Amino acid sequence: MAFHWVGKSEDGKTVTLNRLEKKHFKFPEYFTPEWEKANSELVRYGAILDVETTGLNQTQDQVIEIGVRQFRFNRESGEILSMDQEYSAFQDPGFPLSDEVKSITGISDEMVKGHKIDWNKVDELLQTSSIIIAHNASFDRPFIDAKSVISTKKIWGCSFKQVNWEKYGYTSSKLEVLSIYHGFFNDSHRALSDSDSLLYLLSFKNQISGKPYLHELIGEARKTTVQVMANYAPFEAKDLLKNRNYRWDAQNKVWSKIVDKESASSEISWLEEQVYRGPFRGKQMEILPADQFKMQL
Repeated sequence: MAFHWVGKSEDGKTVTLNRLEKKHFKFPEYFTPEWEKANSELVRYGAILDVETTGLNQTQDQVIEIGVRQFRFNRESGEILSMDQEYSAFQDPGFPLSDEVKSITGISDEMVKGHKIDWNKVDELLQTSSIIIAHNASFDRPFIDAKSVISTKKIWGCSFKQVNWEKYGYTSSKLEVLSIYHGFFNDSHRALSDSDSLLYLLSFKNQISGKPYLHELIGEARKTTVQVMANYAPFEAKDLLKNRNYRWDAQNKVWSKIVDKESASSEISWLEEQVYRGPFRGKQMEILPADQFKMQL
C-alpha cells in the first residue's frame, strides 16, 4: 500500500516540513468540560515517555535524561483530547559521557552536571495514567521499572511494535522517519521532544480504518500475548525461524517470538510441521498486558 506523504507537493518534486510546535496539535471540538463531565467513562490519561541513556545495557547503563508528556484520550475512538502536564530532567551519572552518547543525543557533561531526576514527580504522572507509551518500550521500560514504584504495575504500549506501520506503506518504523513522512520534524534524541513527536504522530488517522494510530496501539496493548520459544530447534532451521520473525536470544540460546494468544496454537502447528518435523519440543509462556516489554529474565 502506498502511503500519503504529508507535505509532499503534487508534482512530487518538493517536500515541506514544519518544526513541531504546540500550536500544531488539534483536539476535538467536542471535548469541553461539560462533555468530559458527562462522558467521564470515555476519558483516560496516558503518558508518553522517552529516556536518553549512557548506553544500551539495561542492567548497567543509566538514564541521563527523561521526558514525560501526559495527555488525555478517548478510550473508545483513540482520539487525543488534550496535552497535559510535562516533566523533563537530566541526571548526572557521576562519570563523563562517552563521545558516542554526546554525538547521538547532543547532551554534554555540563548539561547533566549536578542534576537529578525527581522520580516522585515521574511517579505522580504515571500513577494517574492508564497506559505508558514509548516508541521502543522494550528498551525504555526496564530503565523505568528499575527506578519507579509505579511503572512495574502499569500497562505499557509500544508504538514501534504495536502499530502496523508496514501495513500502511511505511518501510521504516523509526520515529524520525515516520515524523518526516507525516510532515514534521523535531529535535531528535532529546527526551521531551521525542515524547511530543510521538504524541503528535499517534494523533494522525491511518488510511485504512480512518482511526488514529493511537486506537490501534491501545487495542494491541490490552491483549494477552504468548511468547513461543523454539527450544532444541535444529540449526538448519535458523533461516526459517528468522524469516518468520523469530528472534535469537543469545543469553538463553533459544529462538522466540511473541504472538497473540489466539494465534499461539497455529504457531505451534507451524513449528511442528516446518521446524521440528514432529511434536513441539519448545515452551510457551503467557504474557499479561501489564507484563509486556519487561526485562526478560
